[in-house]
Amino acid sequence: MAIPTAAVVLAAGLSTRMRSARPKAVHLLAGRPLACWPIQAAFEAGCDRVAVVVGHRADEVEATIRTAFPGRDLVFPRQQEPLGTAHATRCAAEAVQGFARVLVVNGDLALVQGGTLRSLLDALEASGGHFALLTGFRNDPAGFGRVVRDPEGRIARIVERRDLGPGQEGIREVNMGVYGARTDLLFRLLDGVGQARGVREFYFTDVVEAVWREGLEVGAVTLPPESDEAAQVNDRADLAQVEAALHLRHARALMLQGVTIHRPETVMIDPDCTVGPDTEVWPDVEMHRGTSVGSRCVIGRGAVLSGVRIGDDVEVKPYCVITDSTVDAEAKMGPFSHLRPDSLVGRGAHVGNFVEMKKSVLGEGSKANHLTYLGDCTVGKGANIGAGTITCNYDGVHKRPTVIEDGAFIGSDTQLVAPVTVGRGAYVAAGSTIVRDVPPDALALSRTPQVHREGWAARKREAQKKSPGGRA
Repeated sequence: MAIPTAAVVLAAGLSTRMRSARPKAVHLLAGRPLACWPIQAAFEAGCDRVAVVVGHRADEVEATIRTAFPGRDLVFPRQQEPLGTAHATRCAAEAVQGFARVLVVNGDLALVQGGTLRSLLDALEASGGHFALLTGFRNDPAGFGRVVRDPEGRIARIVERRDLGPGQEGIREVNMGVYGARTDLLFRLLDGVGQARGVREFYFTDVVEAVWREGLEVGAVTLPPESDEAAQVNDRADLAQVEAALHLRHARALMLQGVTIHRPETVMIDPDCTVGPDTEVWPDVEMHRGTSVGSRCVIGRGAVLSGVRIGDDVEVKPYCVITDSTVDAEAKMGPFSHLRPDSLVGRGAHVGNFVEMKKSVLGEGSKANHLTYLGDCTVGKGANIGAGTITCNYDGVHKRPTVIEDGAFIGSDTQLVAPVTVGRGAYVAAGSTIVRDVPPDALALSRTPQVHREGWAARKREAQKKSPGGRA
């Protein structure tokens, strides 16, 4: 039978070192607010409820995190004053009543994984079910609390950096700020934690020594030296480093699933994005907001995809920007194409260089290969949109639709003044301005007559020679 387990995620920070008016917990990291990463890890570890302790701009933090976890059991106890980690955890006591055990995780540990937290819960049970913590070894332990063991090798206490005594500077085993505990024991001991010497804060780490003094074993999971899971986000530099680690972690996972990624350290594929096998991703590509890319695709250098669904066998050439749109199988995009929201590129269709689509459909097998704007436009199957075509969809008040039916041919440098329909199989001559519907299979031609003035250029050049300034 599963043991009822809750987690407390400490996310009440003031964002002081971030130099920001926004709470640290909601700064975006690989597409999600910072605090969402340890919350997700806690749910993956099997926690039934997560209590997120909030303080600075608490309503904003709560609203942001609730949006990221619809339907999950989240509560948001408040820490009214920033009095340290022990005090923050005590603020969650009521929220985790009724759960036999509790995890406590700092809200800035974005790289901690659900599997690691599960291992910590296992270590908690294996050591007697009282208390356990996550430790690691660092060649340079500066900034970490040191793990002090007694002569029998049991964890006795955590000594914070400012309190290190003689001989303790050399300790390489450090505290990672992640704990598991029997709930009633933890909060009883927290009630006895006093303020740190010379600091108006209550340190959670004082609990470790209290457990040891009661003769209870402190369990531990020790991270391997190469692990990055204990990396904290204290400032913007840390934010960038941790985000790079998240992206590289996801890139490695995709490569193991059969995706080719050239120079994976340069790509930004958010962990909520998926890529099918045998797809090739070139450097400097970005994928955000749940983008899904099919199999056997090529995503060219510098492409930026946000909220996009891409089918199989699609080629996205370099420097395309696609947002909240769909590209069906076998289509070709770019280079330098721009799909704005609510656009659909049909199967086998081509959207070429410097073509922009907004809230438009390009039907199966249709082509818009050069220098074109399609706004509020529906293009049928097998149509050809010539270079320089513009849908004039905005009259200053309303957006108006353009319909181009199957097999229509739109000549270069055409303006389609919406609302207007070009019928099935119709032709529009190059350089036309179309203001009325074009019947099926008709030719629409709208040009001013071409006029020649014989000898005009020669006379102009002669006049320029006679002009004092060299100009007529």
